[in-house]
Amino acid sequence: MINKLPIIGWALSIFANVSLSVPFWIFWTNCGIGQKFFYWLPAVYLKLGFWECVGFFICFGIVKSLITPTFVSVSQTNNNNEKSK
Repeated sequence: MINKLPIIGWALSIFANVSLSVPFWIFWTNCGIGQKFFYWLPAVYLKLGFWECVGFFICFGIVKSLITPTFVSVSQTNNNNEKSK
């Protein structure tokens, strides 16, 4: 939702994605969670680069916003034409 705001929202979105990518990359690559639990993946996915992780989080956010349905939409209008006395 935040990346729908021009420039400032995009910058905040990139900052959030980089912040989320740091622990994911450390645990996936350096701690070996990718190799231990996802050994069935091709080798190229077991040793991801940091910027590839950032790109993954950006793409994940875009796909999530396209797939997630809107279940409830609420709008409220106030048409009070009377003057208070």
